[in-house]
Amino acid sequence: MQVVRSEESVRRPATGEESLSGKYCADANIFIECWNRIYPPCIFPSLWEQISQRRNYIILIKPIYDQIFQGESPGESQDPLRVWLRKNNFSATPIDGETEKLSLELEKKYQITDQSKGVDQNDLTLIAYAKKENKIVVTLEGRQDQKPRKKRNWKIPLVCQEEKISCVDFVEMVRDFGISI
Repeated sequence: MQVVRSEESVRRPATGEESLSGKYCADANIFIECWNRIYPPCIFPSLWEQISQRRNYIILIKPIYDQIFQGESPGESQDPLRVWLRKNNFSATPIDGETEKLSLELEKKYQITDQSKGVDQNDLTLIAYAKKENKIVVTLEGRQDQKPRKKRNWKIPLVCQEEKISCVDFVEMVRDFGISI
């Protein structure tokens, strides 16, 4: 995965971990895929324990949070990831009107529709929030070396690059936390 980031995001701040607070805007895939397939907690329990200790550095905007909890109904057997997120006090960060407006502008700019194969409206809201709040987007989406022929095939890292927003993958975020995988 291509790591797109500004110089400021590469250097660990001199003031320590406090300056990391709310630094990363997480795409749903970093939790869903990493938890279920790449770094399952049954094999990497200390990784997830350390991530839980750094939860204040990770922002789950409401549309992304809702995506993770999509389809959950009362009385349903509890999905372990959802249980873990709740137990560790991960919460949904609300989206304001300014972020929604910017998200809609990005939708028009990149010509995103329901038939798009790349970024969707939740991704654009994530990118809009990161842009507005000067945060770093974290995703597992792969690198895209050039603009797609069809506008509807944009991926998160390329939109971030076009919008001059820092974008890293899960491993880069974890390394910034000082965690070894």
